[in-house]
Amino acid sequence: MADTKNNKESLVFQAEVSKLLDLMANSLYSEREIFLRELISNSADACEKLRYEALSKKGLLGKEKELKINIRVSKKKKIIEVEDNGIGMSRQDLIDNLGTIARSGTNKFIEAMKTKKGDDLSSIGQFGVGFYSSYMVADSVKVLSKSAELEESFLWSSKGKDNYIVESFSKENRGTIVTLNIKKDSDEFLDSFRLRSIITKYSNYIPFPIYLKDLDNKEKEEKINEGNPLWLKDKKNIKPEDYKQFYNNISFNFDEPLKTIHYNAEGVINYRALLYIPTNQPMDLFQQDRKNKIKLYVQKVFITDDCDEIIPNWLRFIPGVIDSQDISLNISREMLQNNPVITKIKKGITTKILNEITTFSSKEVDTYHKFWSNFGAVIKEGLYEFNDHHDKILPLLRFQTSESEDLISLDDYLKKMKSDQKEIYYFANTDKDHIKNSPQLEGFIANKIPVLFMTDAVDEFWLQNIQKFKEKEFKSITKGKVDLSKLKKDSDKKDNINKNVTKINDLINVLKKELEAKISNVIISDRLTKSPILLVADETSMDINMEKLMKMHNKKTQDSKKILEINVDHPMIIKLSETLTKVDHKKLSNLLLDQANILDGNVLSNPTNYIESLTDLFIKP
Repeated sequence: MADTKNNKESLVFQAEVSKLLDLMANSLYSEREIFLRELISNSADACEKLRYEALSKKGLLGKEKELKINIRVSKKKKIIEVEDNGIGMSRQDLIDNLGTIARSGTNKFIEAMKTKKGDDLSSIGQFGVGFYSSYMVADSVKVLSKSAELEESFLWSSKGKDNYIVESFSKENRGTIVTLNIKKDSDEFLDSFRLRSIITKYSNYIPFPIYLKDLDNKEKEEKINEGNPLWLKDKKNIKPEDYKQFYNNISFNFDEPLKTIHYNAEGVINYRALLYIPTNQPMDLFQQDRKNKIKLYVQKVFITDDCDEIIPNWLRFIPGVIDSQDISLNISREMLQNNPVITKIKKGITTKILNEITTFSSKEVDTYHKFWSNFGAVIKEGLYEFNDHHDKILPLLRFQTSESEDLISLDDYLKKMKSDQKEIYYFANTDKDHIKNSPQLEGFIANKIPVLFMTDAVDEFWLQNIQKFKEKEFKSITKGKVDLSKLKKDSDKKDNINKNVTKINDLINVLKKELEAKISNVIISDRLTKSPILLVADETSMDINMEKLMKMHNKKTQDSKKILEINVDHPMIIKLSETLTKVDHKKLSNLLLDQANILDGNVLSNPTNYIESLTDLFIKP
C-alpha cells in the first residue's frame, strides 16, 4: 500500500526474511549481544565504502572529513541508536538491503538456527543477515538514511512481522541512524557500561572511532575503541588476546585462531600481512557464493574485501588483512583483476601460508590432523588447479589406509611400500564404510599392501592432474588390471593351474556370451581372496567412483561397461563351473552380475528377477 503524497509505502518482506525475523524475535540465545557487533560492522562497511568512493569523487566527503560511528543509549526512552556518517542508502538501497536477502546461504543458516542452539548465532555475519539480529533485543527498528550522493533521505521502519514501511523523511547530513526500541527482557543492553564492554570485546579494532554517549546524563560522549590498525603494530607489542579479538572481528568466527601469520614483506613489493588459520571449519566453507575474507588496504585506506585475486580459492578459509604501499589509492576494482602487484602479493602470501602449514604439520602432528579434517578437502582443490604450488601441497596430504585409521602422508606411504611395488595404490569413494567392506581390498589386505583411502569428492579430480608423487604413479584399485603376483607373500603364492581349468574356462565363456551387452570382459581375479566376484572399470574408461560422481551432477552420464572379475578359488565359483550343464546360463550370468553390483554398492534395477534367479539356482533340482 502506497501513500504517494508522503512517498510512503508499505512493503512485504521476502519469505526468507520473514522466517529469519520470526526466529530472531523469539530467540533466547545467550549471544544476543552480537546485535551490536553486527550494527557496528555495517556502519564500518558504510564508512569504508564512502572512503573508497571519495578517492575518485572529489568533494564527496564535504565538510564531514572524519568518518565515525556514534552509539547513543537511553534507559528512559528505552532506545539504542547506532549512527554513522558513511555512504548512506537511497530508497531502493533500503528495500534491497533490508527487505530482501539475495544470498543462497540464508536458508542454510535458518535451518542451523532451528536445529542447533546458540553456538550457531555467532556466525550470523558471514551470511549477510546481521542487521536482523536487532530483533533479538528490539520490538521495532527504524533506519533513517541519506545517501552521500543524493539530497533525499528516507526512513525504513518495521516491527519485524510481515511488512515494513519506507517513506520520505528529513535528515540533514549523509549517513545512517539505526534506532532500536528495546524489549523488556533486553533492558540489560540499556546500560552504557554493558555496551562499552561489548564494543571493546567485538569492535576494538574497527578502523573508525566509535563514540558512546548516555543520553540520560550530561557527560560527554566517549571514544571507546582503540582503532589503531593492529597489522601496523610491532608484533612484540601485541598480546595474544588482541590477535584473537581482531581475528573474531574480521572473520565472524568465534573460535581461537589456530595460527597467526603476521609479517612485513619488503623488497620488490612492499606490504604488511596479518593472516589467520582458523581452528574450526566455517559453516559456509563449501557454499558456491562464499568469498574469501581478505580485506585489502592501501596505506591504511580500505579498498575492497571482494578481491578474488588476492588469495587462491583453495585457501578461502584464511581471513586477514593485506596493506600494500605499492598500489595506487585510486585503483578501481576492475583494475585489481590484472594487477601485477596483486599477483605478486598472492604468490607471496600463498607461499607464506603453505610454509606455516608445512611447519606445524611436522611439529604438531595431532593438531595438524584436526586441521586437516576441517580443511584438507579445500586444500586439495589446489591440486585440481594448474598452479606453482603442487610440490608444496602434496606433502601436506593425509589419508587413512587399509591398514589403519591413523592418518599418513604420501611420504609415509612410500616408506611402507614393498621393494617391488611400483605404484601408489588408492581406493576412491566418498562412502568410507563402503571402502572398508569392499572386496576390492581383499588381496591387498591379505598381502599387507597398503591402500590409500580417497574419501573426498575432489580426490577424483585432482588425481587427473597429479598422476605421480616422487616418480611413483597413482593407481586406482577399482580400475584396470592389478598385478599382485610379485607382491604376494611367498606362502600365498600359488600355482595358478586349477584342476578344473576347463570347467572354469567354460564358465568364463558363458558369462562373456550372456553378458556381452552389459560388460566389457570377464577375467580371473588376482585381488579377490574371500569374495566370489567383483566389478572393476576398464583401464581406458572412467573410474567407478568418478562415474558415480559425474552421474550425480549429470544424470545423462552413460554407464560404461565394466570388467567382471571372478575368484576361481571360491567354492561358489567352483560349484557353478561344475554344474553349468544343469542351470539356465542366462539366469546364472545375470545373477552373478547382480551380486557384483550389490558388492559395488549399486541399486539393482530389477531386484525381483534377482530373487527369482537366486531361488531357481539353489532350490530347484
